[in-house]
Amino acid sequence: MGILSIYWGADHSLQFNLPIFTVAVIDFDGAEVGPYLQQMAATERTANPKMTLGYVSEPGSKYNFSNERALHALKQEDFWFGIVIQSNATTTMNYAYNTGNTSYDPTGLIHLIYEEGRNALTINDLAYPKILSFMNDFVLKFAKQKQSSLRTANAGNSAALERQVENPIPVGFTVFNTAPYIPSTAEAATEIGTIYLIIISFVSVLMFGSLSENMMGKVPIVRYYIYRMTVLPALYFFLSLFYLALSCAWKIDFGKFYGASGYVIYWMLSWCAMTAFGLVVENVHNFLGQPFTPVFFVFWVISNVATGFYPIELLSNFYKWGLAWPLRHDLIGAKAILFGTKNLLGLNFGVLLAWVAVSLVLQPFAIWVQLRKMKNQADNNKQEVLERVYKKVPEEEKE
Repeated sequence: MGILSIYWGADHSLQFNLPIFTVAVIDFDGAEVGPYLQQMAATERTANPKMTLGYVSEPGSKYNFSNERALHALKQEDFWFGIVIQSNATTTMNYAYNTGNTSYDPTGLIHLIYEEGRNALTINDLAYPKILSFMNDFVLKFAKQKQSSLRTANAGNSAALERQVENPIPVGFTVFNTAPYIPSTAEAATEIGTIYLIIISFVSVLMFGSLSENMMGKVPIVRYYIYRMTVLPALYFFLSLFYLALSCAWKIDFGKFYGASGYVIYWMLSWCAMTAFGLVVENVHNFLGQPFTPVFFVFWVISNVATGFYPIELLSNFYKWGLAWPLRHDLIGAKAILFGTKNLLGLNFGVLLAWVAVSLVLQPFAIWVQLRKMKNQADNNKQEVLERVYKKVPEEEKE
């Protein structure tokens, strides 16, 4: 129950950390639309600070009044969502009402930007519905306020009232998902499929564990150690290649952002992840053996899934240890390759290789412990057989 509670606790804590979803309300306008939206966002957060998104008002000068700068900040994960009120939004809107503009498109005045691929699971379930509701609420409230003021100002002016009727919605917005979570099969390569990597690594340990036990005492000890320390990494090298090939067979494009190198990077990332998963299980199996290995495997899967599928910053402080867990870095790296999210591949490979290095350092000692246990077990079995034989001989002599 304690192990299972790790995942349940992570899922439970998400609902209490909604303010972590930072929403930067960036005002390039500075006239009527921008301040109104920023004030509405501030009111929204003040009304329910613990159960609403983290709206933060920011001046356009911080981004040099540039959409490219705002998009760069989004990619660098400075915020989860950006609401960018475009320059001259108020001027463009008022021109349509005061002079007339048959091509006026109110949805171009505000850009809602976000990266779905950063964490589609939590964004689509928790954040996106809330921010969409907020923006629709803004459009309706602003339209009501603007139309009311225009009716008062345009009383008796039929031409102005006609323009007002032609543009019932003063301001709208357009959503830009700069890292869409596509294709749908990408879920297999960035979320669910990674669980299979852990399972395959576990099964490989058990399969080759039986073979390794049969080889004990039949090959020179140095060769035995070399075999034990190289067989799993070599196996995972080819299994990770098959894992890549499976994704390619289902038309997942790994070359969209890194060219042909993306395929090799993903292969190496999967190899490092499988090796990190498998060697940890291997060492635990050597140190503890049955029945502790399956129990540890359950913990290994659940702890990695809880801290890998959900952003650590959305979880309670208890889960900070997940920052170093291998699945998290495998997923972050895979998302960078597939969706073009923030490139942390250096860090991701570094953490995974650190797990591999520590496991390889511990592995000789773990193998030695297993050999000692097997030798002691063999000696005990031999002693038991001898005791039975010697006990049986005197009984036969008495007869």
